[in-house]
Amino acid sequence: MKGSISTYTLGLLVLLCSGAALAKPAVQSLSAQIIPCDTSDCSKTFQEYKTLARYGHSDAMYTLAELYRNGYGTEVDMRLATKWYRRSAKYGNPFAQYKAAIIYLQESENQDIDKAMRYLRAADREGLDEATHLLGLIYLEGELIETDRVKAKEYLSKSFEHGHKDTINVLANISLIKLDHKDKNSAPTKLSVSQPAPVGEMEVIEVSAPSMEEVLTYHITMLRGGTPDARGTTGTMLRGRTCSEMISCNTESDSERIREFLMSTW
Repeated sequence: MKGSISTYTLGLLVLLCSGAALAKPAVQSLSAQIIPCDTSDCSKTFQEYKTLARYGHSDAMYTLAELYRNGYGTEVDMRLATKWYRRSAKYGNPFAQYKAAIIYLQESENQDIDKAMRYLRAADREGLDEATHLLGLIYLEGELIETDRVKAKEYLSKSFEHGHKDTINVLANISLIKLDHKDKNSAPTKLSVSQPAPVGEMEVIEVSAPSMEEVLTYHITMLRGGTPDARGTTGTMLRGRTCSEMISCNTESDSERIREFLMSTW
């Protein structure tokens, strides 16, 4: 962040703190990462997503772009990654819209700020706080487009009200803000003294996160049981299997968790 934005950001926080921030429930990310893989199993997974993407599943298109970008089951290919991010974005996938925007913002022969801003605005309309936060910073800093403090305030206020961690951290890291909002009249908070943990009365529960392979396998099963975005028919479109035969009929909560997981691999 440039030092010149500190004064404005201070004013922004004054505005934001005039009312209570309403944090929306956060989707929990799965603790796994997409890493390069050239095994036969990874290649098979890649081909499954390629098939599902061609059938019209926007989530498969988005995941296929992730696999191309990370070299999972295939060679790294940013051109094809961008292609599939854009195709997924066409069907309103906000994660694909956001990542397509990031690619177009980067300094390269493919940089296109206008396209990036269109994708970010689309992802913001779909409710993706990462896009809202980034739009606020872009309008605030004025390096990529002309500074617009009204729009910056609008977007950062929105992401702050949603409890977006990055927005909160940006504001909290400016020392002037901390000083301005310190309640000098409040009594110091007493630290609670933790009680020692009871000996011999605790049950240890080990929780292991699913592996990348398990996440992708489950996602493929979900997609097979769902309706492709590009088709108007109902039920599964693959291999004659019905939705009732699948682990899940592509529930919204599971779909969001997997999208959020893939978002965390950026």
